[in-house]
Amino acid sequence: MKKFRSVLDCGKIVWLQFNPQAGHEQAVHRPALVLSPTSY
Repeated sequence: MKKFRSVLDCGKIVWLQFNPQAGHEQAVHRPALVLSPTSY
């Protein structure tokens, strides 16, 4: 997976990978919604 710098604006969908995972969760990419404004 390529890593790149991006502007995280409020309302954008980003993909996160939670590693290491805890318990029995699958180690896959998960979509997440950005709720904070860029200035935060």
